[in-house]
Amino acid sequence: MNWDDQDYATNNPLIRDFSNFPKFFTTPVQGNYHPLTMISLALNHAISGADPFSYHLFNLLLHLLNAWLVYRLVWKMTGSNAFMAFAVAWWFALHPMHVESVAWVSERKDVLYTAFFMAGLTQYLGYLDQASRQKYAFSFLLFVASVMSKPAAIIFPAVLLLFDFFRKRPISRQMLVDKLPFAAVATLFLYLTMTAQTSAGATPTAEYYGWTKRIFFPFYGYMMYLWKLVFPVKLTAFYPLPPINESLSAAYYLSPLVFAATAIASLRTWRRNREIAFGFGFYFFNLFLVLQLFLVGSAIMAERYTYVPYTGLFLIAAWWLDRNLSGRKSLAYRLVLSSGVVLAILTFRQVRTWENTATLWDNAIRSRPGAKAHTNRAYQHQLDGEFDKAMVHYTKSLQYNVIDAEVYYNMGVISFNQKKDSLALAYYNKALQYRSVYADAFNGRGSVYARMGRSAEAFADFDTSLKINPEYALAYKNRASSHFLKNNYDSAIADFKRYVLRNPGDAEAHSNLCVCYMNQGNNEEALRHCDTAIQKDPQFAKAYTNMGAAYINLGQYDQALEKLQTSFRLDSLNEETLKFLSLAYLRSGDTARAYSIFEYAQRARSAQ
Repeated sequence: MNWDDQDYATNNPLIRDFSNFPKFFTTPVQGNYHPLTMISLALNHAISGADPFSYHLFNLLLHLLNAWLVYRLVWKMTGSNAFMAFAVAWWFALHPMHVESVAWVSERKDVLYTAFFMAGLTQYLGYLDQASRQKYAFSFLLFVASVMSKPAAIIFPAVLLLFDFFRKRPISRQMLVDKLPFAAVATLFLYLTMTAQTSAGATPTAEYYGWTKRIFFPFYGYMMYLWKLVFPVKLTAFYPLPPINESLSAAYYLSPLVFAATAIASLRTWRRNREIAFGFGFYFFNLFLVLQLFLVGSAIMAERYTYVPYTGLFLIAAWWLDRNLSGRKSLAYRLVLSSGVVLAILTFRQVRTWENTATLWDNAIRSRPGAKAHTNRAYQHQLDGEFDKAMVHYTKSLQYNVIDAEVYYNMGVISFNQKKDSLALAYYNKALQYRSVYADAFNGRGSVYARMGRSAEAFADFDTSLKINPEYALAYKNRASSHFLKNNYDSAIADFKRYVLRNPGDAEAHSNLCVCYMNQGNNEEALRHCDTAIQKDPQFAKAYTNMGAAYINLGQYDQALEKLQTSFRLDSLNEETLKFLSLAYLRSGDTARAYSIFEYAQRARSAQ
């Protein structure tokens, strides 16, 4: 999946070695501080490496555990009401809006934090019902584990107040004191999360929308999550914000009335039927942090945000059925079971959209077309080498968001790969117009300048890229190549070394170091780097060629022939290999074979 899974799992060096254990507690990922989530992913990597099976299995098992924990929570809340507990857990397990939290590896944090969250609430109920300080302590420890799995758990202290209300606990000093340890931890993790998101460059988008529009966004999300609860159709991985230069649809202006209606229903019934007020309160509290009160990112809502909040709404529905069909329990069970079958069918269909990156974004384009859907679909085409298809989707993306620097950058990358340098330059300039501090774009533009022979501008851009991000390995590699072309071998060697320090597995870079040292006349050092390149990639023909050339320089022709013959077996049409192989035969006195290789090279060149 080309959406966050690289940072969490497939390309995350943090989870590949448990010697990194202390770093789990000091290294945010994707702007989130969630060490227990990263430890769980490290366990998956230890079990199956990059094979996704164990990751998905863990998510599924955690989801099943969560359904059971929801059952236990409602059972305790309702005085052992088996019907209500079953109905809530059944809907929780099968609702298609929960697919995203389970099917997406990056959302391990959702299913993991929910397990601790629900278990912690159950323990708190035990504290209220039995005055057990041990259960209070367990509740606190489970809350800490929950917030260490996903920062969304910081709402836990507020939810505890809802349980006090549900249990009709009198307002007292002790009730508030009980919440202080939870509030202290929540405040700490709020600070850690805000710091992590600032460091990750989380992008506020409020500047593009006035308050006359933004005031409706939280109400709209609140209403649409209710709508999707009842009508979970046209689901998608991404729900974009409304277009910047268009008026809001009527639904936005209707949404405050829906919020008011649920608030009034809660206020009017809270004395007689606390289930309604509790259910809407649980829904609202757990949604509060993601209702786009303060705009960040480009999504108005996301299905994963319903994973915990919907429990409150399921509770209201189960209570209503239990109350109105109390004398006809078999009918109530049949309604719950049949609704579950419908949800299961919709869930199965939704799971199929998460089969791979292409199916995910194709579905998003069909269901809710927008800039993000087209951008991510384009990027997958780009990774697959389908550049023309990628450009079509990037162009469509710009129709929704004309100021997306990342889109212009990727269009620049494609144009560069297609050797359309003038077009690539224009796209990189456009990217830098909308994001002036953009290391990738400076590096990309520097590569264009280098190929165009504008070396001064190329070096300036590489330097700027590395000033923005001193750990940007690719910029070191590109600057090294530019130094090499200018015969600045000392500078090229220094930059190639900086690159391999950050990317030690790149055989080509070690081979390039070999060539740099050969051009300086240091063939022994050249051989060492060529040998490293071969260790990194035993099928890398160019490294054998360069090693052969170094042995020729040292007059060790037998060793040169051994390496060059290996290179020839791996790539029999490479002109450089053929040139050095012919030279090695000639220097070793085997003129017949040297001439034979020379003729072979001539025929190969003619055939091309």
